[in-house]
Amino acid sequence: MNPVMTESMKAVSDICDTIIKKVDRAYVLEASKRRERPEKLWRLWADTGLLAIGLPEEYGGVGGKMSEVVLAHDRLHSAGLFLPLTIPNYMVRFPMLKHGTEEQKRKYLPGTATGETFFAFCITEADSGTNTFKIRTNAKRQANGDFVLNGQKCYITGFDEAENAIVVARTQPHDPNNHTSGLSLFIVPTKSKGISTTLMDLAVYMPDRNFIVNFDDVVVPAENMLGEEGHGLECMFDCLNPERLLAGGMNLGLAEYALMRGVEYAKIRAPFDVPIGSYQSVAHPLAIAKIRIDTARLMLYNAAERYDAGEKIGLQANMIKWLTSDALTQAANIAATVHGGAFADIGTDLIPFYLQAKMSEMAPINNSIILSFVAQKGLGLPKSY
Repeated sequence: MNPVMTESMKAVSDICDTIIKKVDRAYVLEASKRRERPEKLWRLWADTGLLAIGLPEEYGGVGGKMSEVVLAHDRLHSAGLFLPLTIPNYMVRFPMLKHGTEEQKRKYLPGTATGETFFAFCITEADSGTNTFKIRTNAKRQANGDFVLNGQKCYITGFDEAENAIVVARTQPHDPNNHTSGLSLFIVPTKSKGISTTLMDLAVYMPDRNFIVNFDDVVVPAENMLGEEGHGLECMFDCLNPERLLAGGMNLGLAEYALMRGVEYAKIRAPFDVPIGSYQSVAHPLAIAKIRIDTARLMLYNAAERYDAGEKIGLQANMIKWLTSDALTQAANIAATVHGGAFADIGTDLIPFYLQAKMSEMAPINNSIILSFVAQKGLGLPKSY
């Protein structure tokens, strides 16, 4: 079930159709096996103007809305054109547009519209996980006003290809009585002295690489702080709520692709002379996956419209992340079941979607935490985490 399409959304959909004709799933899969960015696909995102959507013209963009950016992720991933690197490229813009200085906007934003520069987002730490308030990475102000950054981040997507990173760090010690204070965000060039990386060996074909990133006495100029010192929480969530919507679009696209792979196979596989799609034990789970995808899609585009209207969508954004990862899991599971033993064949190209579905339950935020958050914020139950 597609969203109600505005003229601008139809234009985005047409661009996506053009890209799908130029790049196929096989190309992206081969790049993923090499853990390389599918450069041709990345350039098409840039050259067709998709990367410029959602960025004001004065900073090198073409304007546009969140719903159009979500649509691009949904549509292209439904063709199996997996490119998660686009998400941090978009999500760092929102806090910079709202909290950045004019100099920061003009220096850093235009390159994100052309694909010439790319931002990584550094928040996750091994010991704190979802509890960002307990991160240990810290930035201490020096006598000259600059900061010295120390700490470690993990699961940092595309750090090797990024020119800059948004790094979440503590500028004040953690206060158990005031979790929301003491966090600050910094724009850090990835080639800064004192930065080292270790490639993470993740067991999934992805067209990017994830890294453990170490910051050892990295000097960060004072003008590279994003927002106010010690008040980075709002700035941080101006990154994370849009990320939920963008990840939702990607999840639904991947779910659509996996589901249709299962449907197509169920129509032709006939070990007992009739297509297995005629068996209710096969047809019903496929139908349930369809219902889950279409339901999640309705909520996703409704939230994108509300975001474009300036409404706060924290609760909805987290619900959407849960719904879309659940839809992807349902679709990947039934696609695997329908294919039987062929699912385990690398050449069938379903394992990447199955593994990505499991990962989507845990990132960019764990689904169990989301349920606790919804119980508290949506139902008024006591806080449980």
